[in-house]
Amino acid sequence: MTAGRVLASLTAAAAVAGCVAVVVSMSENPSTNQAADTYRPPVSTAARTYPVPVTPTGTGSPAAASEAARSVAATSSAATTSTAPRSVATTSVAASPALSSAAHRAKTVAPASVSPAAKARAATPVRGVALPLKYRTHNATRVLTVTATTRGRTTARLQAWYKAPGGGWLKYGTSMTAHIGSQGMTPTPSESASKTPMGSFTLTRAFGHNADPGAALPYFRTRPSDWWISQPGPLYNTHQRCTSHCRFTQGAPNEHLYYETPYYNYAVVIDYNTRNAPGGVRQGAGSAFFLHVTDGYPTAGCVAIPQKRLVRLMRWLRPTTHPRILIGVHR
Repeated sequence: MTAGRVLASLTAAAAVAGCVAVVVSMSENPSTNQAADTYRPPVSTAARTYPVPVTPTGTGSPAAASEAARSVAATSSAATTSTAPRSVATTSVAASPALSSAAHRAKTVAPASVSPAAKARAATPVRGVALPLKYRTHNATRVLTVTATTRGRTTARLQAWYKAPGGGWLKYGTSMTAHIGSQGMTPTPSESASKTPMGSFTLTRAFGHNADPGAALPYFRTRPSDWWISQPGPLYNTHQRCTSHCRFTQGAPNEHLYYETPYYNYAVVIDYNTRNAPGGVRQGAGSAFFLHVTDGYPTAGCVAIPQKRLVRLMRWLRPTTHPRILIGVHR
């Protein structure tokens, strides 16, 4: 808002100058192979009474031992040519009937049944709640609500919402304190009062003295040549950039955006009485209403919140969601 409105309000004077897999490798044991190729003499005479042993370390004649060694080697070779997974699986099933039976039972157990009611709940989209303000949201799927308990309050609660799949609205983040006009809010703003407009307004543009923080809406970084026009005429309530021979007064009641800090470090234009408003611009009906950074005091008609929270919202308010801000009284 303009400094003109601040002068019109006793309480606005102290407020603001402007609206501001593990792989296992198997190999033969070298020591075992060496034993298979070596004949060892009998350990005792009792050992001679036994048949030719099946292991290469048993007793018998050298020929028998050699034959046994060959037999063991052949057996080892045959085992090696068989694939490990097939050998393990065959051994497991044969050696453990209980395991086989358990596996069979596991295959035949019926899946847990799901009640029709549970299926219906899972298929039903999430539903939200009604917004605290009754203004129309049109095709918006993301909105901000700014609610005060009375029209004369200078603080309000700002809450972000998004459209629920099953209808209604769901909260996005937590609510926060917002400072509004030093004379409260009204459905009929003007240049002579420091009041915040009531109603439902689109949010289509953003700007700021600081670099773009990642805003989803179109954003322009202000320069010393940027102004917002509040003087009557064809440029009323528009953004203009001019350095010399401007078609407007380079001073009050117009706002020099670049120098209005910290208020306009970041800001989002509230489309009240702008060219994007349904009725277009109406002379004298109020100008320069923004959602901007707070300094902790009431404003000349804007909505002001902490900078970090504002930046988060600027990244969240996407053009494809047709965002809106709803401002009004809710008890």
